[in-house]
Amino acid sequence: MKSTVLNLLSAKLAFVSLLLVGLFLLAPSHVQAQSTNDLFSAPNVSYVSSATAIARVEAKCLELKDNYVTLNAQSQAYNDNVVKYSFYTAILDKLNEGKTTKESLEAGLKVFGTDAASSLSKSNMQAYRLEAINLLRQ
Repeated sequence: MKSTVLNLLSAKLAFVSLLLVGLFLLAPSHVQAQSTNDLFSAPNVSYVSSATAIARVEAKCLELKDNYVTLNAQSQAYNDNVVKYSFYTAILDKLNEGKTTKESLEAGLKVFGTDAASSLSKSNMQAYRLEAINLLRQ
């Protein structure tokens, strides 16, 4: 009885080992991860001047600041507004430092990689990115 159990266990172990070796050999040699780099980079398009960008981003910041009055502080919409406001203020800060519009946009996009933006969905991040690109595009 004992030898039967040992033979069965060794057969199962051999089968599992062969199965794992087979899976390893059949698996692709490399797997490409989905890239999120495009989320943090600004496309090569024609952007407005820094002065125009400052005016547009300041107006957007005022709009977002006004949203706080109407949103419930406990809601996801409020949290999304906080991240969006941080995004636009980061852009504005870089514009005020003398950076180009594209450099400022890329600096703002880095907000999406912070802990503060962890509750924001990827689709919202992409939507905010596209909105900012359209705002700052010529």
